[in-house]
Amino acid sequence: MKKSTIDLKKQAIEAIREKLIGKQITYNQAYAIMYSFSHNLLGEIFVAYFAAASFKGGFNDDELYFLTKAMVETGNKLSLKGIVADKHSIGGLPGARSTLIIVPIIAAAGYLIPKTSSRAITTPAGTADCMEVLAPVEFKVSQVERIVHKTGGCIIWNGMLGLAPADDIIIRVEKPLAFESFDKVIMSILAKKIAASSQLMVLDIPVGPTMKIRHATDAVAFKDKFTRIASRFGLQVEADINYQREPAGFGIGPVHELKDALAVLEQKSTRSHDLEYKSVTLATKLLKMCFKVDKRTQDAESLVRSILNSGKALEKFREITQAQGGSGDFSSDTLPKPRYSFEIKSTQSGKVTSVNNYYITAIAKVLGAPNEKIAGMTLVKRFSDKVAKNETLYIMHTNKQAALKEARETARYMPIYTIK
Repeated sequence: MKKSTIDLKKQAIEAIREKLIGKQITYNQAYAIMYSFSHNLLGEIFVAYFAAASFKGGFNDDELYFLTKAMVETGNKLSLKGIVADKHSIGGLPGARSTLIIVPIIAAAGYLIPKTSSRAITTPAGTADCMEVLAPVEFKVSQVERIVHKTGGCIIWNGMLGLAPADDIIIRVEKPLAFESFDKVIMSILAKKIAASSQLMVLDIPVGPTMKIRHATDAVAFKDKFTRIASRFGLQVEADINYQREPAGFGIGPVHELKDALAVLEQKSTRSHDLEYKSVTLATKLLKMCFKVDKRTQDAESLVRSILNSGKALEKFREITQAQGGSGDFSSDTLPKPRYSFEIKSTQSGKVTSVNNYYITAIAKVLGAPNEKIAGMTLVKRFSDKVAKNETLYIMHTNKQAALKEARETARYMPIYTIK
């Protein structure tokens, strides 16, 4: 072990100790921390202390900039030519796979969109978990660059790329606790976007009583801090703060959320119009940004809807799937089916007055999501729907009988729907 490496390790430990007692982190300290994490010089206990420090006291703008920059500098970077767009959601909302719809729309419009996603952290499925049902999502940097330059886009897991590798290590430690501080979310998202050469980005910020961000004032504060740090890297960000009472789609879990996205791309009559609206809204915002840089005067929303309605988005999604090593022969009707399904019925009549996303996530995880791709649920009732006694509220799905038994018991104590 080189002396410089030993020094970085010592500096990282001291920096974490200082942050725990409220001191500010310098760039050199930030680099030492991220280098030590990415090169496995420090055990998970130190990573946990760092995560706790970020949750306890947070970081000021300079610290966030230093830590994000250090994350990028201690990892690989994509090299892409052209206008590079991106989309990201802060997460926390199950059943909202708009990325699977937005990526092919933007790529079909002629712009690059290298979507690197994490696996699920706080929800029953991440975008990478869903895409993996159809195609491999683990690639090297050179492979991703070829895929993106060939098709215009990709939907992959960032864990194999080595983009901001320290972030992946922090996520692994945070995952069992199912939480991230807002500052850590900002750092994580920005590091991956900067490393992916993104120039333009739309940021989805869902707000609601059972969301990661519960209040509009917190969402605005998050947006303002995010855009301030992003601007220091030259990344243009358009944020979309939206109130969410429930998942945008019907499905929860990798297969079921993928099914929702495919139904929108296929323009099936049974598709989720809420998911379609969310996807079109975000894609339009992102395309407007692309047009501004590209000096195009075309109406962005009209083009988004034309690409979606004409089947060009579905065609582009098949092209991306094939480029990633999957088959282009799939549809929302041909996805894997669960071995066991069980309907949860209402014990009373009335109206749905609230939907608990925390409970949706908890029950879906008991069923096996996201590790078991088929595990999850289908939501039958929506917010404000009328419900009759013994009517189906949602359907559990799993391949494991023991998981179904445990989930049914869990559901007794975690009612997803409030009916009055």
